[in-house]
Amino acid sequence: MLFVDDLEGCPVATLGRKIRFHDRFKPAGTNADFVSIKDGSTIAIRTYERGVEDETLACGTGSVASALIAALPETWHHPCRSSPGRRNLTVHSRSNRKRRRICFLEGGADFIYEGQLYSTII
Repeated sequence: MLFVDDLEGCPVATLGRKIRFHDRFKPAGTNADFVSIKDGSTIAIRTYERGVEDETLACGTGSVASALIAALPETWHHPCRSSPGRRNLTVHSRSNRKRRRICFLEGGADFIYEGQLYSTII
């Protein structure tokens, strides 16, 4: 994750590819999130996703990670709203009794594919 001042002008595909294939993340590689802080409870995100090998419109894992890191300074308010692509997501977080961070991701989802699997038992 990289915090940037100019998210719109950020070369996500070029930088994301370099981060994704960096030696530190071998052999599997990693996604690369570019984050811009909008205000005390809103961030904007652009993501380069491994496997897709290009920028994607949303990344739930990246949204949660980015929101948690952005919220480390105690000046942030919860929940944190992120806007990856065209979809707004809300990240809710709190500490449980064991002082572990519990996170919830809220947002819309689109049905994009339906398939059927046929199996023959011999």
